Amino acid sequence: KAAAWLLTGSVAFLSDAAESVLNVAAAAAVLYAVRQARRPPDYDHPYGHAKAEYLSGALEGSLILVAAGLILATAIPRLFAPQVLDDISAGIAVALLAALLNGATALYLKQVGSRQDSAALVANSRHLLTDVWTSLGVVVAVGLVSLTGWTILDPLVAIGVGLNIVREGWGVLTGSISSLLDERLPEDEESLVIETITGHPEVLGFHRLRSRRSGFHRFIEVDIFVDPHLDVTTAHEVATSLKDDLVALLPSLTVTIHVEPYLEGERDTTLTPKEELPH
Repeated sequence: KAAAWLLTGSVAFLSDAAESVLNVAAAAAVLYAVRQARRPPDYDHPYGHAKAEYLSGALEGSLILVAAGLILATAIPRLFAPQVLDDISAGIAVALLAALLNGATALYLKQVGSRQDSAALVANSRHLLTDVWTSLGVVVAVGLVSLTGWTILDPLVAIGVGLNIVREGWGVLTGSISSLLDERLPEDEESLVIETITGHPEVLGFHRLRSRRSGFHRFIEVDIFVDPHLDVTTAHEVATSLKDDLVALLPSLTVTIHVEPYLEGERDTTLTPKEELPH
C-alpha cells in the first residue's frame, strides 16, 4: 500500500497504507496477548490470563484512532490544494494485490479464531476484513480520479476512510473495555444456561445468576433452590449434576453453585438477570 502511495501520490492510498502499518503493530500485540492468554492459572492469577486478549483489543482500538487522526491531518489540507496523481494504473494494481493478501489473511484468522474461541483473533480478522473493503473503495475512488480528472475526490475519499476508521477504532476500543469490565455472556448463551437450570428436575428455582467471559473462559455463578429436606450429600449431587449439564453446554466454562433451601414465601421465586438487574 505504501508502494501504491509512492507511485501515485494519492492521499487516499496513503490513508489506507497508514492504517495497515498500525495493523502490523496491532497484530504483534495480538500475538503476544494470545500467547499470554493460553498460560494456565498460577498463584498470582488463579483465574488464568485470558483477559490479556482484551488488553490487546484496547491497544488495537487506540492505534486505529491514532491512524485515523494522522489520515485526517494529511487529507484535509489536500482539499484546499488538490494534486494530479501519477502512474495510477500501477498504483491500483499494487493496492489490489495488498487487498487480496489482507482478505486471505482475514479469512484464515477468522477460521482459527472461531476454532480456538479467541476473541482477539476474531476481532483482528474483522478489522482486517474492514480494511479490505476500505481498500477496494479507495481503488474505485482513485480510478474515478483517473477517468474524470476530479482530483478533489482523492482527499475526500481519504477523509471518508479516516472517519470510517474512527468508527471502527471506537467500536474495538469500547468493546474491549466492556469485556474487561466483566460484560455478561451473550444473550443466546445465557438463555441456554437459564433453560438448563429451569429444566433440571430437582432444581425448584434460582436467583443471583451472574455470568461473565474472560477471553475464551466463561464463568457462571448461581444460587439454586432445592427441597429443604434433602441431606447435604444429596443436595451436593443435585448441584454437581447441574454443573455437569452446564459444562457440557458451553466450552471452557467454570460454574459456581450455591445451594439454598426452597422456602415458600421467602425463597420460592425465580429471578433471571433481566428481572433482577437494571438495564
